[in-house]
Amino acid sequence: MQLGSFSNAVYTFCDWVARLAYINLLWILFTLSGFVVFGIFPATIAMLATLRQFIRKNHPPVFQTFWHYYKKEFFNSNKLGLIILVIGFILYMNINFLQSTPNEISSFLFYSSIIMSCLYFLIICYTMASYVEFEQPIGTHIKNALLITISSPIPSLYIIFGFAAVYFAVTYLSGLGFFFSISILGLVILSSANLAYKKIAKKQGHLSHQVEGS
Repeated sequence: MQLGSFSNAVYTFCDWVARLAYINLLWILFTLSGFVVFGIFPATIAMLATLRQFIRKNHPPVFQTFWHYYKKEFFNSNKLGLIILVIGFILYMNINFLQSTPNEISSFLFYSSIIMSCLYFLIICYTMASYVEFEQPIGTHIKNALLITISSPIPSLYIIFGFAAVYFAVTYLSGLGFFFSISILGLVILSSANLAYKKIAKKQGHLSHQVEGS
């Protein structure tokens, strides 16, 4: 019995490794097929949507699922990508300007902009996760991502530590990045977002019980 459980665990692990490697390669392929600029956001959404299916213990064919979401979300994901890039560019230019203006006020604003950039990074992660989880307008995804970033520090820390761990692993283990980096980051984002959703649902359930009991 124990041997059977161990064999199942090994099979599940190997199956996930193979899926993550395949999805990572598909992400690279479809990003390049969109000339990077137009391919990166549809490929990222397709990657997250495909991973979401496996997290939910569905087992659709990987390529067909990836291709389905890539085609379906090509234009809308690029709209979202344009918003992300424009805001990111504004933050980047603001940081560069403040860095080249040495005075006390500029220093304070510079570090404030760094903090805002870190929060913006988390908002992007939650927006992407929300995009593949819920059918909502893009503005609603961004608004909800902002609220989750503010109200869910623990899942946000998981995202930060997860990205840091992947960065160091890719840096020190050659070849790992090509096969696993993006898909593992996608897994980190979805797992952290799911944790945030559960915490919010638990809080809402607790509040509803309080209201009913009052």
